[in-house]
Amino acid sequence: MRSPLARGLTAAALVLALAGAASSAMAQSDPRLVDAVRAAQEGRGDSARTIVDRLLAATPPTDTLYPQILYTQAMVAGTAGDMRRLLQRVTVEYGTSSWADDALLRLVQMDYATRNFDGAAHNLEKLRLDYPATPLLAQAAYWAGRTYFDMNNPTLACRWLADGMAQSRDDVELQNQLSYMFQRCHLRNDSTVASQTSADSAKADSSKADSAKADSAKARGRGGRAVFQVQVAAIATASGAEDAARKARGLGYKTITVKEKGLYKVRAGGFATRAEAQAAAARIKAKLGGSPFVVAGS
Repeated sequence: MRSPLARGLTAAALVLALAGAASSAMAQSDPRLVDAVRAAQEGRGDSARTIVDRLLAATPPTDTLYPQILYTQAMVAGTAGDMRRLLQRVTVEYGTSSWADDALLRLVQMDYATRNFDGAAHNLEKLRLDYPATPLLAQAAYWAGRTYFDMNNPTLACRWLADGMAQSRDDVELQNQLSYMFQRCHLRNDSTVASQTSADSAKADSSKADSAKADSAKARGRGGRAVFQVQVAAIATASGAEDAARKARGLGYKTITVKEKGLYKVRAGGFATRAEAQAAAARIKAKLGGSPFVVAGS
């Protein structure tokens, strides 16, 4: 049975009603899609769908614009069922596109609105595992906090919120929303959380030591000269950092995790020149998203 929130709302209104609390939508780049979204926002849903349907029919599925059209088609869909189907197509058929993580987050919002908390949790964890460097982590943390608290799983809620606060420092409104929910974590007297945190820290320290040994020869130039690395992510929990490191290792890079100022900073490779490191950063960004950048090796 649908929740009262879901009843009586169009698909677009359902997501827009939720997105106001923590907006995440990527801006369409094609002016025709911008016009379609504007038409839907103005209540001209039929016109919006006509624009998008015509553009989709005229665009080959191999075109890089295609996943953006599918995503926009979902945003102007007439029913929640159509919206879900189109968002799932983006995540499955175009999982390497820049729209896949946004589509996953929209699915999380839809699941939460209909109180399908298991579905929301599944998509949240898929977002974290498949897109560890996504810039949407902080927005996802907002929905993860709500989802896991409603599922009576405060341990996961607090982990997500901690990661989200570490990533949202440039967004004051979102930082305040996450901090407000995180107060529930401070009020808890949960020895399980403390125990898990200690275990995560020990695991990270061990992983850091092993990675450092394996990468030491490559991480320095001749004569002890410092070289360059690529910082892939800075995450508040050891488990989240290990997820990001695993993805970077999947691209063929050795990794090291450094804990600084309460954050686990995942760094990849050891490059003799800045140019090599910049090329690696560009490749990591293309494959994993996020904002990787070059740092001097230590």
